[in-house]
Amino acid sequence: MAKFVWSLVFTVVVFCRHFNAKNVDKRILMNDPDLFHSQIQAVQRELEKVNSHLTNTIAAQQAEIESLKQITNNRYANQGSTYTIWGKRNCPPKNGTDTVYSGIAGGGHYNRDGNGANTLCLPHNPDPAPLDFPTHFQNDDRASSSFIYGSEYQYTYRNVAVDDDVPCAVCDVANVSSIIMIPAKMTCPSKWSIEYAGVLTAASQYSGLAIREYLCVDENAEYLMDGTRQNFDGRLFYPVQAACGALPCPPYKESQLIACVVCSK
Repeated sequence: MAKFVWSLVFTVVVFCRHFNAKNVDKRILMNDPDLFHSQIQAVQRELEKVNSHLTNTIAAQQAEIESLKQITNNRYANQGSTYTIWGKRNCPPKNGTDTVYSGIAGGGHYNRDGNGANTLCLPHNPDPAPLDFPTHFQNDDRASSSFIYGSEYQYTYRNVAVDDDVPCAVCDVANVSSIIMIPAKMTCPSKWSIEYAGVLTAASQYSGLAIREYLCVDENAEYLMDGTRQNFDGRLFYPVQAACGALPCPPYKESQLIACVVCSK
C-alpha cells in the first residue's frame, strides 16, 4: 500500500510541474471562455490518466495478492508429518490420517549391551539385504554383528497381557507441520489436536545396562495377531513410574504411573 501511495504522489507532482511549465506565461481570464475550457479539458485528461494508472495499479496488486494466497494454500495443502503409534496395528481412524504401513515393534535385547538404542517399527514384509553386501562373519561369529529383536509387553492392561508381542504402525497426517509427544499428559495444549494418548514405557532399571527410549503406547493397545504370546523377551516395554526427589512431589506422586499423549498441529 505504501508503494502505491508514493506512486500516486509522484504522478500528481509530475503533472503539476508539467502543467505549470506549459502555462508559466499564461493567465486564465474569466472573460476568455475558450482558454478556460481548454484548460479544464487538459486537467480532465490528466485526471483520466491518473485514474487509469490507479485502476491498473490496484488490479495488479489484487492479482499479486490472489497469487500469494494460492501459493500459501498450495504449500499448506502439501504439508504433512508422520509419527509411529506403538501398541496398535493401524493408525487412528481420523480424517486426514493414513496408515503408511503396519509393523512389529523391534529393538535391542533388554539386558544386552550394544545394538541400537532406539526402537523401530519393522514391516511385516521385509526385503532381503543386497546379496553382494560385504560381511566378515567367520565361523558364525555372532559377536561381529548386531541383532534386532521383537518386543513384548511387561504389563497387563485392558486388551494386552505380559509377554504379548507389540505391534506398531507408521502414520501420515495431512495438513500438519508438527507432531510432539508430551509425557505425563492425556490432553493436548490449545490449538493442538490429539492423535492418541496412553502410557509411557521404557526399559526396566533392573534389567541390566541396556537403556531404551521412552515411548508412548496407546491406552487401548493391541497384540500381534500372528504373534506367539510366549515369553521370548527381546525388546521389553515396561511402564514408567515417578520417582520423587529432583522430580517434585507434588505435583507428581511417588510410584505414580506416567501417562502420555501425541499431539499434532
